[in-house]
Amino acid sequence: LVTIPLTKEIIFHNLQLEADIEFVAPAQREIDAYVENGLSVYAYSFDYMPRSPIYEEERKSYSIFGNNVLKVVRKGTQMSDQSARKAFHGLDHAFIFTRGYSSNLQIEPYTKRDRQMSKMLTTMITNFVKDGDPTPTPWNGFKWPPFTNSSAEYAILDLPPKKAKGSLHWPVTNFWNKETILLEEYTINDKTSSKNSDELTNEERLQLSAYRRAWWALWLLVAAIALVIWLSVICIVVTRCHSPRAKPYDNIVVNR
Repeated sequence: LVTIPLTKEIIFHNLQLEADIEFVAPAQREIDAYVENGLSVYAYSFDYMPRSPIYEEERKSYSIFGNNVLKVVRKGTQMSDQSARKAFHGLDHAFIFTRGYSSNLQIEPYTKRDRQMSKMLTTMITNFVKDGDPTPTPWNGFKWPPFTNSSAEYAILDLPPKKAKGSLHWPVTNFWNKETILLEEYTINDKTSSKNSDELTNEERLQLSAYRRAWWALWLLVAAIALVIWLSVICIVVTRCHSPRAKPYDNIVVNR
């Protein structure tokens, strides 16, 4: 076993792998299901990352403290390299519900750039609720396209917003939603073929039966030979016991 130190790069790739499996790939499957059922879908990837520190705020109540609600605030770990900071699952909530969450992400200080992101995101969501289109009027020249089978596109919500073709975070979703299924089917088929290869054909069964009969015949021959040898030994012993030479002499006189 080799101990590998947990560097920032390893931690980042592990988190990215977990996010792809638990969030990105399932989200794409849900998008595909909606599209197949004829529903209007506007997919997006929230890539905006604030430059200010991020605080996670939770409110909890414990019976030991009575009815008082405790406020727990945790400050996110800051990275020295700003370019290495990436948006994470749920960060967009900080720009939609800035207050009122029992568990919420707070950004302090909330900069002009953050307010611009919040305005853009809430406007697009409001437009979608009212008109079924996030950008009935382009936002600073940006038009959010719907995700369809004929034209798979999604929005990258950042400043400025962009468009990307294909499924979310391609080829990640293609691997987890399609290729892994093929690998699983191949593994199942391989196991089935291995199982079938263990089964004997009719010809092999006949040969095996012949080998078994020959094996038992050999043992019977050995037993018969052993019996013959034992009978021969018994006959020799009995014959010698009844031989005249084996009888005691009557012409021997012993003086007393």
